[in-house]
Amino acid sequence: MRRDRAGYAMVAIAASTWGTWSLFFRRAERLAPISAALEATIVLTVVGLAPLPWALGRRAGPTRPARAFAGLAALGLLDAGNSLCFFGAMQKTSIAVAVLTHYLAPLLVAIAAPRVLGERARASTWASLGVALAGLCLLLEPWRSGASATLDGATLGLASAVFYATSMLLNKRLSRWFTAPELISWHAPVALVVLALFVPHGGFAIGLAPLAWLVSGALVVGAGAAVLFVYGLARIPASHASVLTLLEPLVAVVVAAVAWGEVPGPAAGVGAALLLAAAWGVVRGS
Repeated sequence: MRRDRAGYAMVAIAASTWGTWSLFFRRAERLAPISAALEATIVLTVVGLAPLPWALGRRAGPTRPARAFAGLAALGLLDAGNSLCFFGAMQKTSIAVAVLTHYLAPLLVAIAAPRVLGERARASTWASLGVALAGLCLLLEPWRSGASATLDGATLGLASAVFYATSMLLNKRLSRWFTAPELISWHAPVALVVLALFVPHGGFAIGLAPLAWLVSGALVVGAGAAVLFVYGLARIPASHASVLTLLEPLVAVVVAAVAWGEVPGPAAGVGAALLLAAAWGVVRGS
């Protein structure tokens, strides 16, 4: 039971930490124009290198099958696809529409987890997921985005949700063979090759100040939260973890209001309460 509680706490803390990305990204973007692909490349490089000493220091264990390493390569492709589609959605449409479509991922995980991972489908999990998605919709208020809510952006957001949900399921399966530092470090090279192909010509030129902000964010929000999330995901059902990840947009909206003056509408308070109630319901239902 203590192991389960620790897993829920790790996933919740990781998701909440991810909601602070704007504190680092916006400061970097104010100092220099940076493409989304370059941001993702820098962050993933740091995230992959940070836990490398622990990944290399793993004690010898059972021989891992070739399909496990093929899974790592697939995880890298999924991570790259998720990053490119999500940042692309942020550029094509409003943040609300991009985030709302991206966070259809928990619904996809809840649908697939019983078949892919053999996890028992619980009515309480489905109820919490429904409450969470309703809360997310109220929190982000996509109807306020007007003409900026383009079909292209929403399509990219949905594509990122598919990549994100699939990577979460694959991550859960690979945790039987790899430790959290190994999963984070060893899938990065494949993702970086893909991301580098999307950086525009001359886009790698970046000053020291914006680079410092991106690296700092990658260490704190990227590597630190990623380790917590992977460790936590190995301890709890993937469907529960996917609901808890909805804490990320909740924190992101709060940070936007406090740090950047982007105050949400009146419905956001109700949405935030529903999200927190759903997260609590998942933990209690476990």
